[in-house]
Amino acid sequence: MAEVMQYPMTHQGLRDLDHPIKPSNINVSQNERIASTLGGALLAGFGLANGGVMGLLLAATGGALAYRGVTGHCSAYAAAGINTAR
Repeated sequence: MAEVMQYPMTHQGLRDLDHPIKPSNINVSQNERIASTLGGALLAGFGLANGGVMGLLLAATGGALAYRGVTGHCSAYAAAGINTAR
């Protein structure tokens, strides 16, 4: 089965077709990606709804988790040499 190509988003919100994400950069399993995306989106929404400094921190953390889930790449995993996507 062919792997689906993934592309990063540009600042304008479009897929950057010139720079595909290589499958070797994906180091997060599918289940972790789903959990990170959904949990990050909920955390970001909760943070934005509450406002204030703590809400901003929660929104930023949720955004980072959602980014991890969408891209399938975790920098902390990469630094530790962990790959759960195998």
